[in-house]
Amino acid sequence: MDLVWLYSLSQCILSVLVVVVSVRLCVAIRGNKSVSDVQEQPDGSRLLPGSVSCCLRLCLGWLGAVGGAVEVPVNVLLNLRTPQCLYTCITMVCCPLLVRQFTMFLTVLLTLDAHLQHRLADRYSSVVTRQRTLCVVLLCWVASVLCSFAQFIGSGVFDARRDAGAGSGTAGLGVDGNWTASSPDPAPFPTSRYHRERKVIGKNLPYGGFLSKFYVEDMHKFTYAEVHSSHWGVCAPDIVLSSQFLVYVYGMTVFTLPLLCFLSIYLDLLCMKPRKASFSHAHVPQHVRFLALSLSLLVLLCLPVLIVHVLLLFPHSTNLPTWVHAVAQFLFQMYSVVPQILFTPPHKKPKEKQAFPLSIPNLPPAAKHSLKAKVCPEV
Repeated sequence: MDLVWLYSLSQCILSVLVVVVSVRLCVAIRGNKSVSDVQEQPDGSRLLPGSVSCCLRLCLGWLGAVGGAVEVPVNVLLNLRTPQCLYTCITMVCCPLLVRQFTMFLTVLLTLDAHLQHRLADRYSSVVTRQRTLCVVLLCWVASVLCSFAQFIGSGVFDARRDAGAGSGTAGLGVDGNWTASSPDPAPFPTSRYHRERKVIGKNLPYGGFLSKFYVEDMHKFTYAEVHSSHWGVCAPDIVLSSQFLVYVYGMTVFTLPLLCFLSIYLDLLCMKPRKASFSHAHVPQHVRFLALSLSLLVLLCLPVLIVHVLLLFPHSTNLPTWVHAVAQFLFQMYSVVPQILFTPPHKKPKEKQAFPLSIPNLPPAAKHSLKAKVCPEV
């Protein structure tokens, strides 16, 4: 139990760190309010106030701040493995997946935006507009929602769970597992009266009966546990999420596709030549080094958890210790800090004041004449 609290504390500290670096990113972007603040970034892009790059970085900062704040209580509840309603558990498990998926999409968009600035040169402003970027961001958000909840999108997924075997140790919804085995109240629930008095809504539709699990004629007759007694169980990611979903869907969208995108941009940078003189050869190695750092951190922090999920596809041949999955998951969560740190604009040093002013205003003519005689005496 002490290790569970220690692990939860480490995750909470990491989530608070994500909030801090995200707020720092938003403050740094908001600080660039004039055209004179335009500066070259480590990724090779030019940060112009109100530009597409600024909007994407602000979106990344707000996402990290809100997502990091939400993950603090969610991680604690998931690590405690408390009994929850199935639908509440799905929301708790998939919200962190949604935040990380959308963060990865924004990271890819920011990297692609910097590459297009370098590739298109003067044509960049006409090709990449804020309206087109907004459409792409909305599509990425929809794709993130679909990818994060992909395991639970289906017509018969809940019926398959009820018809599955009674073994509660197998992970994955709709494969095996008995969610009623960990009821918080040992007393029997009046399930027959509950099923008799509820109203079934849209029974023949793909999601028919979803609202009937919550809507009954008299809610005061039942407690929360009684209403959800037919779909109540221990809430934990390894119980709700299947290894097939984590490898073939989530692992593909959050690791494999971004890795291929980064590699494509990296190879294109090595082979291309600047089209305009404003993008000199001196900027290309800096952009390449920035992208190489992004690739290295992606592989170092996200690849271990994918390997663990692949090994979990073979439960009879591989028995992994619990700490291996915990360490791999913690490394994967550490990547949430990387995009905010990489895309935070560097601190702009204030201009040095002149030691000797060129002119001294508001002085009477006699004082100016005497000062000139002392500084530059006539010979």
